[in-house]
Amino acid sequence: MNRFRESTVMTIAAPLLATLATAARRVPLLPRNAGRGSVALVAMAALLALTGCSVLSPSSPSTTYDLGPLAAAPAQPPASLPKMRVAQTEGPDWMDGSQLYYRLQYAQPQRLQAYSTQRWVQPAPRLFDDRLREAVSARGALGWIRDAAAPGMRVDLLAFEQVFDSPTSSRGVVRARVTVYQRGQIGQKTFVAEQPAPTADGAGGVRALAASSDAVIAAILDWVATLPLENGTAATAVSAAPLLPGGTMPLSDAPSPAPLPPLAPATPPRVPRAPQ
Repeated sequence: MNRFRESTVMTIAAPLLATLATAARRVPLLPRNAGRGSVALVAMAALLALTGCSVLSPSSPSTTYDLGPLAAAPAQPPASLPKMRVAQTEGPDWMDGSQLYYRLQYAQPQRLQAYSTQRWVQPAPRLFDDRLREAVSARGALGWIRDAAAPGMRVDLLAFEQVFDSPTSSRGVVRARVTVYQRGQIGQKTFVAEQPAPTADGAGGVRALAASSDAVIAAILDWVATLPLENGTAATAVSAAPLLPGGTMPLSDAPSPAPLPPLAPATPPRVPRAPQ
């Protein structure tokens, strides 16, 4: 057991001792009569050599992006929409942060990487959700999410990344699945848009992803406009009233029962007279 412990300690300490020896060569030797203060200075110099003086070098600042302003309205007005409810856009767990992701399709297609100094101002699903709501309101009206009379939609963001086909060529890829419902599911479809990046860097990827987002949203709303949706109108009091436990309606909204017919006057029974 003691030999095992000694072997383990030496295995862990050997790389550290080798690194300290390398660092010691980078500082001048001290005279034999050097005091403790000089030894401390040498130790500090060795520590700086180990870290490569990273504590002294400033970190690179981060650049943050959003999707920018909406594109100009097309010359041909798009199809209008009824009042729509829009559920919050969802995405996979890796989209929960603010990282700006890219993929080297030509070298490592299975690896999704993040830029170290370039980020979104908020997670990609939130950026896409804001863009979607603006586009819906431009074609109609946003309905209250609990308004059961109005049709609704939900978008699941499946891909939101910059894909490099070569070191100098990349594109922004956005893929989303939309589900439309109104008293049950009406339709579901997946949309993909790819727009070229003007530059092969993070800034170019942001511009490409903004253009791809606008293209996907426009395609989604054009498709939704073709579905058999009913314009949200106020429902009757009985159908809109919440149910009480047991499935009954509140007394104020329940229909009154039909009146019962009047009862005929009761005839008293004839009692036979006793013989006299």
